[in-house]
Parts: sequence; structure tokens; C-alpha cells
Amino acid sequence: GNPLDLYERLPDGSESPYKVISDLPSTVSQCRNPSPRFANKWCSPFFMAPINMAIVQRSVALSLARKSITPVKYREAAVAENFMDAFTMWFGLIIISTLIFNPVTRQILKKLLPQPGEGPSEKTRMEGFLCVSGYGIGVKGNKAESVMYFPQDGGYHSTARMLVESGLCLALDGEKHSYSDGGFYSPASIMCDPLVDRLVKTGSKFACAIERK
Repeated sequence: GNPLDLYERLPDGSESPYKVISDLPSTVSQCRNPSPRFANKWCSPFFMAPINMAIVQRSVALSLARKSITPVKYREAAVAENFMDAFTMWFGLIIISTLIFNPVTRQILKKLLPQPGEGPSEKTRMEGFLCVSGYGIGVKGNKAESVMYFPQDGGYHSTARMLVESGLCLALDGEKHSYSDGGFYSPASIMCDPLVDRLVKTGSKFACAIERK
């Protein structure tokens, strides 16, 4: 492995046997989640997916409960009701990315986009929501499905609440953490259940179902 890849290292510096391989979509496609809730839905690449995958890689590398070294295949996408909505999201992402990386259009875009502190209005934040769905199949065929719902805007209001609850969890729930020593961790690898409990108590909803073979 890469000796500089900290995401794949254990607390003692050795390489973790647990890996993640990318299955991120690069274009519009039909949703592959087999749950009936996603029947006939379409997916578009999500701009945060590569960053989220790196965090998942860290969580997997530090997993204390894993018994298989089979790599985890990770896929994340934005779900749309139909092809046209998914295509619009995907094409819009291409346009925005092109404008940002082009040094000429980047300066123009800076003047048009909201400045620091000019985020969405309080009404927009309170009326927004975020729903994250997960689906996984284990090496033995066991299946797990989860849903986590945030009742306010995910990019601002709910993110701020997650940051506050993460800080409180680190400061006050130390006896519940998976690791006790300092180091480079992910939220799931060190806080997991205690953090989920805090988020649920402050407004989020979480559900998980497991089907064993």
C-alpha cells in the first residue's frame, strides 16, 4: 500500500487489511439500490461522493468488528425521480465544475455566487431537509438497509447541528468511544452509536433493517 495514505493506516501506523474500492458513478444511470423505494429512480454523480468515500475508507480501515478482509465496494449518488432530473443535475455539475476550474470564468463566478456569510435565508434552511439512504450486501449474502433523515437543510442547519453534537460527544461521551487514545479517526470509527443517539435526540430520525441469510 501507499505509506503516505493515512486513510488506510491503523493507530499504530501499520497498514490496515480493510480496504474500500470505488464504484462511484461517472454519468447518469438507473438506480441500482434494490429497495422498492428506489424502483424506476435515476441517479446522478454526487459532487461530495469522493470526499465521503475517503471518510468511509477511514472508518473501514479502523473497523474493530470486521471479520473479512474482502474490500468494501462503495457507491454513492444523488437520486432523482426521472432521467431528465438526473441528467439536469449531472450536466449542471459539469458546467459548474468547468466554470470553477477555468481561471477566466472563475473570477466572474466569484462575483455572481453568494459571498461568505450570504447563505440561504432562515426560511429556506428551516424548510429544507436531507434524507440519506444506505444499502449493503455482505460477503455471505446478508443485507442491510438504513435511512437517516434530517428535518432541516442539510448543507447549513443540520451540518451545524452535527458539528456541535460531534464536539459534545467527543468531550462528554469518552467512555462510550471505540478508541480511547488520540489519533486520526472518522466520526463512525470513534463515536458511531453515541453520536447517532445524540442526533436522534436533537431531531434526526434513524432506522436500520438487517436480513440475514
